Amino acid sequence: MPLEIKIMNEDDLDRETVDSDVCFVGAGPACLAGAIHLNNLIEKHNEKADLDPSIEALDTKIVILEKGSDVGAHGISGAVLDPLALQELIPDWKERSDFPLEQWVERESMLVLTSEQSGIEWPFLPPELHDTGKPIISIARFQRWLADIASSRGVEILSGTAGWDLLYKDNVVAGVRTRDRGLDSDGSPKSEYEPGADVNAKITILGEGPRGHLSRILMEKYNMQDGLNEMGYEMGCKEVLQFPKGTIKEGFVKLIAGYPLGLPALPGSTFGGGFIYSMGDDKVCIGLLAVLDAHNPDQDVQYLLQKIKLHPKVKEVLGKGTVVKYGAKAVTVGGWGCMPKLYAPGAMIVGDSASFLNAVRIKGIHLAMKSGMLAAETAFEALLKKNYDEDVLKTYKTKVDESWIRTEMEPSRNFHTDISTKNIVVSGIGYLSSKILGGSDIHKGHEDHEGMKTLQAFYKGKLSQRPDMFEKGRYSDLKQHYKGADENPYIIDKLTAVYFSGSIHDEHQPCHLKVRPEIRNFAPDHCVTQCTEEYGNPCERFCPAQVYNILEDESAPSGKKLQVDFSNCVHCKTCDIRDPYQIIQWVPPEGGEGPDYDYL
Repeated sequence: MPLEIKIMNEDDLDRETVDSDVCFVGAGPACLAGAIHLNNLIEKHNEKADLDPSIEALDTKIVILEKGSDVGAHGISGAVLDPLALQELIPDWKERSDFPLEQWVERESMLVLTSEQSGIEWPFLPPELHDTGKPIISIARFQRWLADIASSRGVEILSGTAGWDLLYKDNVVAGVRTRDRGLDSDGSPKSEYEPGADVNAKITILGEGPRGHLSRILMEKYNMQDGLNEMGYEMGCKEVLQFPKGTIKEGFVKLIAGYPLGLPALPGSTFGGGFIYSMGDDKVCIGLLAVLDAHNPDQDVQYLLQKIKLHPKVKEVLGKGTVVKYGAKAVTVGGWGCMPKLYAPGAMIVGDSASFLNAVRIKGIHLAMKSGMLAAETAFEALLKKNYDEDVLKTYKTKVDESWIRTEMEPSRNFHTDISTKNIVVSGIGYLSSKILGGSDIHKGHEDHEGMKTLQAFYKGKLSQRPDMFEKGRYSDLKQHYKGADENPYIIDKLTAVYFSGSIHDEHQPCHLKVRPEIRNFAPDHCVTQCTEEYGNPCERFCPAQVYNILEDESAPSGKKLQVDFSNCVHCKTCDIRDPYQIIQWVPPEGGEGPDYDYL
């Protein structure tokens, strides 16, 4: 639930109101595709109404709220696009000169790293991973392209606007309250204080990405995950490297398995993998993903990404590049088997917020777009009926079930769950069996934070095996390789990574990362006592932006304190997901803040 910041009596606040018919939250591919599709449906309907007086025309206002400073500022993905949904939405996308193409995939391969120094080119790729002929895109640029199309058709996009809470009328979602601006660090209003606006809507469609703030509020209020698996996540870090002019001549995709996560199915390995994609303007991106239910309490994906870059086989590809951009985010990988109920009175959930991603194919943009389009069709029908209750919006789920989304996603419904509870071999066999024989059974999973083992359990008492840091966020085995942002770096530490993310926050506002031991009945100094002893403060490792730091503090009873440097935050939500005690809550900071991913 949202953090309660008591400023003054709510009745005393003069809140601006914005009236809309349909309010989308999040200007990602799901909501942008949904808004464009809804606008198209309304235009076609109104053309018929012009010719037939018996048909009532629709005068519909569509609004999209985006918490980033601009559309795409928080957009991060691989991304090799499956254009299936795009072809339905914008059939002439290939012919459009403004389509934000980076490269067409001309060459693809898989590299299996068998150790720190060795690796082999795998002789084949499974059909699910074939990408030849598909477009490599920057998701941020793709979102801006879709936003331009939506805006040109009358959709109103309010950037720099963070959704804080849902509005209700008679237990039906009736819009969104945006976050207040101009609060001091203690929650009191500053001279420039502005109460958040109330965006009234007949239908609210939430597409906030993984671990969506309003989506969680909605699911909790209407019990939308009761009896269902919790969503499963991976965390991904991605960098863009700049190469000398004329270096990158073709579009290529190279997938990476094995080191440093370990070879799949072997004891001690963590499920995940890497990728290298070529982009335009002589840029190449590299990324690494790892499951957030990993047993290892010291798992640090940003550090492991640097380790991959030092591997001889990877350095052959990337060695002439220098880092120019960085980002990180959680990825919803549970898929069909972790999908929540998709609708509630007055509201629907789309995209990553609702687990629309195929973990076998490592793809979700096309699924997110299609989910937004199906939600738009449902909203259109509700507008015609002037009925926005759950009984009307439930047709959204029917549309999903009858679409190619289910055809693609259902066979992999247990893929992530079986990896988490069993191993990749069992998961792979189950996937192939389901693909061939069918079936709809869903295996029971667990919440990601339950996967983490204590230090003693993971290292079996041999704590000397823990990776060593010579200072906060800087690992000893990378000491000779680290370079600062102004030194044409190839290997970067976390603070340098934050610089390349472009993340900015006003430090004089309430911290949006709430660490609250009291909600689980822990002692106030829990983080520097019990957590240190049991898990070794995993927040210092799993956070890809060095937000959490345990520091010496002579005034503290235990001699230490947790410092939360929230201005570093890149909004990945990893802490909210992976914290083993579940005492960290991510809530939106002021709108317009956070990373600026530009072309990630």
